Amino acid sequence: MKYAPTAHMNLFDMYIDLQKFKKNLCLKKYFLKNPINRPNTLQFYHHTNLKDKSTFFPKSLISQEINTFEQMLMTDLGKLKASTKSNNLTRKERDTLKKLTTNNEIEIKPADKGGGTVIMTTEYYRNESNRILSDENTYKKLNKNPGKDIQDKFAQYLEEGHTLGILNDQEFKYLKIEHPKTPVFYFLPKIHKDLLKPPGRPIISGIGSISSRLSEYIDHQLQPYVTSTTAHLKDTTEILNILNDVRWESDLLLVTSDVQSLYTIIPHRNGLEATEHFLKKSETLQPEQIVFILEGIRLILENNYFYFQDDFYIQTNGTAMGSRFAPSYANLFMAFWEESFLPEYQSNLVCYKRYIDDIFFIWKGGINALKTFLEELDHNGRGISLTTTWSYERINFLDLSIYIQDGTIKTETFFKKVDVNSFIETTSCHLPQWLDGIPKSQFLRVRRNCTDLETYERQSNKLKKDFLEKGYDVDTLEETKNKVGNMERTDLLKKKTKTGSLYSTDVPFIFSYNAQNQYIRKTIKKYWPILKKD
Repeated sequence: MKYAPTAHMNLFDMYIDLQKFKKNLCLKKYFLKNPINRPNTLQFYHHTNLKDKSTFFPKSLISQEINTFEQMLMTDLGKLKASTKSNNLTRKERDTLKKLTTNNEIEIKPADKGGGTVIMTTEYYRNESNRILSDENTYKKLNKNPGKDIQDKFAQYLEEGHTLGILNDQEFKYLKIEHPKTPVFYFLPKIHKDLLKPPGRPIISGIGSISSRLSEYIDHQLQPYVTSTTAHLKDTTEILNILNDVRWESDLLLVTSDVQSLYTIIPHRNGLEATEHFLKKSETLQPEQIVFILEGIRLILENNYFYFQDDFYIQTNGTAMGSRFAPSYANLFMAFWEESFLPEYQSNLVCYKRYIDDIFFIWKGGINALKTFLEELDHNGRGISLTTTWSYERINFLDLSIYIQDGTIKTETFFKKVDVNSFIETTSCHLPQWLDGIPKSQFLRVRRNCTDLETYERQSNKLKKDFLEKGYDVDTLEETKNKVGNMERTDLLKKKTKTGSLYSTDVPFIFSYNAQNQYIRKTIKKYWPILKKD
């Protein structure tokens, strides 16, 4: 007997019907009494590799050489004294930071975009937080901590998934959190919107919360469907390759659109409808697993609670920034909407790509037709509101400035007005090899983004100046800049392929870097010959 939902079923009907199906077959009781038969169902469901970290330690393989190596190494390391150079801050800087951490009159947060640090008065931070949370269409204040009741709901949901075989043993063990943390609300100031009174981007810090691992599981399940959608854009390199193939014509327009507050405007019903559409469209998942995934999303959305200043809140609309599956969920919501108009405007849309809530397209048909198209998009019934910019000459998208020169599309790196020089100081307690690699990675990024060498030269000189301010060597910077400038840009636009063997002959030793890093490494090498005798 196989469960087969009819084509016209909506999500709720499908769920109710599945419950009847489960009851009629007595699956729960059968599987609990006959666990030996349960693995036969696992082949029908798509599983992830999620599992708890292994605690296995091969004690039986410890040899005398390993014990001797450990004793000699620890003896030498035990003689280490605290280095006066272990801190790269001066005493005055350390004292200042200590005072800042105890100052209750200010709040310090990283900027939402552009890097840098924003210092706000506590009064402003509280007022902006309360302004965000006063949106009754998105948030609701609770009378008590709902954590225990919500934990019970998640436990029941996971038990059912495990009983049906949708979750295997390792997934079930990983997803069930016995002692969850309470999610906490904060916001990141959008100084690119307003430098003096920046609005906040709400974030829910849900690491270790009751929904955190389930959100991770759902994200693993949704990712393949997100990457296969028509407008999905992986990164800057992909859009650069697309633009290389576009032949520019004089009547074309460069257009970018930004979706306002995407994560918090998605109605649960529309988001679930979009996700269901793509899960069923591929016909790769069993109907039971589709319902399980949709029910998991609903459970997270309807129980997205958090704590802020002695009060508990619950988010009643949209999905929280900070939730692992939120980008995938938002992508599918947008992709479902795009399916309603992309086929109709194929002749106008020379190129149409989207990176979550940032849209880029090249329009053919004139400004009046473009305005009509945008007006149609605004009447979508899904709460989607677009802020759109267009130009015949230049436009900014992601970290690119896309412009037209001599009838050809060209690009360069886009530096925001709020960008600050946030590169690591060379005096910082980081591994020297890591510090040395930073300038090269940034020069490579600029070379990849710049169509012309002349543009690269100009922008790489800006980078060089920034690195010099942080104490990097001028000769090394110039050498690296020139070396990257001589590279073929086409090579930098190629997709990277994984190379190397699955197994490495090296044994990694990973630890927190400090000023005594070199001594520790030398000590390990000193006694390494002992291990070679094993």
